[in-house]
Amino acid sequence: MEERKTIAVAVIGNDQLDLSLFSKILVNNELSPYECGYTDLPERDFSSVRLFFLFPPDDNSLLAATAAKLSETKSNTIVIVASNEMYRSLPQEIIEMVHDHLVYPSDTFTTVSKLRLYRSFLIPCLTSVAENELEDLKSKVLELEEQNISKDKFFAIIAHDLKNPFTGFLGFSEYIAKYYDEITKEDLGDFSVRMYDSARLVYDLIENLLAWSRLRTGNIAFEPIRLNLSETTEHVLKLCEQSVIKKEINLVNTLPKRIEVFADGNMLDTVVRNVITNAIKFTPRGGVIHVGHMYETGKTVMFVADSGVGIPEDIQKKMFRLGYRVSNDGTDGETGTGLGLILSKEFMLKNDGDLYFESKPGNGTKFFISLPNVN
Repeated sequence: MEERKTIAVAVIGNDQLDLSLFSKILVNNELSPYECGYTDLPERDFSSVRLFFLFPPDDNSLLAATAAKLSETKSNTIVIVASNEMYRSLPQEIIEMVHDHLVYPSDTFTTVSKLRLYRSFLIPCLTSVAENELEDLKSKVLELEEQNISKDKFFAIIAHDLKNPFTGFLGFSEYIAKYYDEITKEDLGDFSVRMYDSARLVYDLIENLLAWSRLRTGNIAFEPIRLNLSETTEHVLKLCEQSVIKKEINLVNTLPKRIEVFADGNMLDTVVRNVITNAIKFTPRGGVIHVGHMYETGKTVMFVADSGVGIPEDIQKKMFRLGYRVSNDGTDGETGTGLGLILSKEFMLKNDGDLYFESKPGNGTKFFISLPNVN
């Protein structure tokens, strides 16, 4: 087996605790850090180092002088390690001299992703980095930054969508607490249904969030086995039966009794449930939902077609992407976040499959769940 190369990097700052903690992260990602204070820089030989992590000191002029000195070697890559607030407070002249900003402290997934990115660009040339390669590095880093911004927007949307059902839940429970001796039996029943709907929405959202988080951090169980897709679908349809009856939807299931696929059972159940509940949500009262299947090379494809409102073209481009609100209220006022479909897409990719759709505004939507054949 080829031996993995360890890249020498420099970590410069005045807080020894920050340097030590950050250096441990670097070591775990096959980077060999040299720790150094700003006052010790003139005495250090960094001729073999091409990647520098700078923790900003209190003196911006000292940081500017250090960045300028390191920039004299064109192949050097300079990364500021700081909080978003601290980074935004830096003078523009410093920001223009550095190649990237690594948020610290940050979630492990984002930090490790960037460190792997730096490493992949520096391995081919440990002693020198061509200018065009540095530009490629900048481009990749900017792309990763965009993903982080989208993730921040996404969590802002989630926070907002968590607040709404809680507001309703708290409102109803407060009213019951104040006027419990005046509430009629009919009103109490109505309040109970509304409180249940709010609690169910929060529960489903948290379940999806936890599953998405476990998937992103690699902490989710993944055990693909031979499964009967028809059996999974029947189970989901049974769970959704009351919603179908309530909206008087004509649900047609043409799946044969047995369709064998190769997938993780829990993930497949989540995907089928999210796609079918989404179809019910956007199908008007008295509408039609058709569940069927077809075959492609090496794949079994299940489809869920509805006669609903369809997806606007501007939203279609944002489907399955973090940081965008793509979920409107359903035809009966049902609410949602769009997280379920994002999670389902990632689950399908994890299973060597895919989730995609066709839609025309006003003419319904058809979702396709593609999975590997057992053979």
